Amino acid sequence: MRLITAFLCVSAAALLAACASGPQGVRVVNGGSSAVPQKEGATIRNFTAAEIQSAIVGRNFQYTRSDGNGFVSYNADGTFDFQDDNKGAGTGRWTASGSQFCESFGSGAAMECGVFKNTGDAYFAANSRLVEMKV
Repeated sequence: MRLITAFLCVSAAALLAACASGPQGVRVVNGGSSAVPQKEGATIRNFTAAEIQSAIVGRNFQYTRSDGNGFVSYNADGTFDFQDDNKGAGTGRWTASGSQFCESFGSGAAMECGVFKNTGDAYFAANSRLVEMKV
């Protein structure tokens, strides 16, 4: 009986000692929101033609589209070079007017147009999602 009582006392003391060091890896919340201030997300807005040109010309992007993925480089003359994961290398055309961005992947392909916007970490250009490749 003494052995069981001693074991229980030692176990209780060990458990209390473990709790005395304070919570670790626990996020403290204040009224259901984080106690750590969060960064504000970028405002999503449509770009003008001049902003579109400034955002893409001379830059390299990884693109994601419903019909393929790859890499693309936009040129000031309204052309672009791409390397598609499935279709291989090719060239295309792009234009910007107002907030509309149009692009055509490959010769004979139809122009696809849509708004050009930035979400903070990527651009959405017509039917493409573009993430800039930074060196």
